[in-house]
Amino acid sequence: MWTSGTATDYNDLFDKFADYVTLKGSAFGLQYSGTGDGTFTDYGGGADSVAETFTITATSATNFTVTGSVTGSLPAATVGTPYAEDEIEFTITAGGTAFVSGDEFTISTAPKWTAQRISRGCTVLASEGNTGATAAQNLVDGKIADTGKEYFTAVVSFPVDIEFTFVEAETITDYEITAIHNGTLTYQPKAWTFDYWTGSAWSTLDTESDQTGWIANEVRSFEVGSPVSATKYRLHITETGSGSYIRIGSVRLRRSTGIDAAFAGAIFEAPGNDGDSEITVGIHLFERADADYYDWEICGFDSYSASSEFYQQAGYHGELYIPLWDSTIPYWFVVDGRRAIIVAKLNTQYEIAYLGFLDAYFSPDQWPYPLAVGGSLALGDPPAWNDTSYRWSNSSTEHSALTHADPGVGTEGDPNDHQMRARDWSGTWLGFRGRENDSEPYPQSYKRFIWPVCCGLSLLDTNLDGSYTTFEAILNTGTPNTIGELRGVRVVTGQGLTAETTIADPDYVYDWIAFHNVFRTDRDDFLAIALD
Repeated sequence: MWTSGTATDYNDLFDKFADYVTLKGSAFGLQYSGTGDGTFTDYGGGADSVAETFTITATSATNFTVTGSVTGSLPAATVGTPYAEDEIEFTITAGGTAFVSGDEFTISTAPKWTAQRISRGCTVLASEGNTGATAAQNLVDGKIADTGKEYFTAVVSFPVDIEFTFVEAETITDYEITAIHNGTLTYQPKAWTFDYWTGSAWSTLDTESDQTGWIANEVRSFEVGSPVSATKYRLHITETGSGSYIRIGSVRLRRSTGIDAAFAGAIFEAPGNDGDSEITVGIHLFERADADYYDWEICGFDSYSASSEFYQQAGYHGELYIPLWDSTIPYWFVVDGRRAIIVAKLNTQYEIAYLGFLDAYFSPDQWPYPLAVGGSLALGDPPAWNDTSYRWSNSSTEHSALTHADPGVGTEGDPNDHQMRARDWSGTWLGFRGRENDSEPYPQSYKRFIWPVCCGLSLLDTNLDGSYTTFEAILNTGTPNTIGELRGVRVVTGQGLTAETTIADPDYVYDWIAFHNVFRTDRDDFLAIALD
């Protein structure tokens, strides 16, 4: 199933995506046989969708029976009238040739996705220290405090206020402060109050003093005696261990469930098209006002644990991004039980993400968890968090569509250099390339590549009748060779093609929609996504 629309900003885009995958099940795999040339559109699952196949059969030019392989018979559908049941939704529209008795659509459904956790996060402003590599926003963005890039430090005058403004009201039951990874630990806070904003004044929830003797990466937890629901909290720090510096590794603001509400992110479990899979993927939202970027980190996991932090989930793999902005974003979502595709439009460029399973060329016993993640920005070893390379305006090859992944020159190296990645049968993450420094690479045996992009589309024209052929985007390794393809993502020549053009394929009832490789519009820079 698919939908399109416009989000007000990168936060609203996330809300719309989360609702789309979790409120209703999905519908996919549309097929048709018959005489009438009407359309079957706006299809999706319902709140109670299960894994089954529906047969929708014409009994006249305007009426269809609806039967699920699990659900059984449902109320009849009428041409021209939107159909909405708890198991499936669609609209059948008459065409130039009327339907006749026996014309038949078939379509499958899967259950809705589950949000294992969602926290909308917060922005952070300190009374001093809001710009640069060690700005206050570092405190909550889920960074790992011992990397040397991910702490807050500033020269200050006391008292120092660090304010946390949430996207949604949160009830904080306890909070944690983590010491920096090295350096002068006496610059850690010594005395403070933890306050919330009533709407007209600050009110104290917790008071601490004589917090000394910090050691590197130490985590100290503090309980809130009488939690309240609020959109704004602060640390009002009156003293550190020495001097006029302040340094803090990170701050976590926890709900009663133990989840850090200050970290903006979600972990979803897709059910698979069989309804029995547990496909775990995630999105981390992070921003830096001083660098003017607002991004999503696209992540994959082996499984989910409610007691673990986002980055400590089993098999976490991330550091793959789609750069967005704090303004209007047209979007397309394509979803089934196995994966989701997200397309976000910024001006005339397209940021595309893929989360979920490949269509693997192995049996489930051979490769039971063919997880893949794709994005449009891969920075290798991430730079400091105020680096403008995270912006949507990054014009380097680091910023490339997942089908045209471009890690630069050299052997495969770190998968974090690639915009397209897959978890192999051993649990190892691999990176795949389609381009090399914006050119067609020769697919040497030691390289993992994406066919047919790496082999070149620069000389490919349209078919003789002017139509377009779409080609599977296939991932290949050295040994074994061809491992699988991206589900619902293909490549196509861009000859005479513009982005957002729909492409009819005689092998499918549904259409495909074309996009170009971020901002690149050469003939070999186009891909197509199934509107199914």
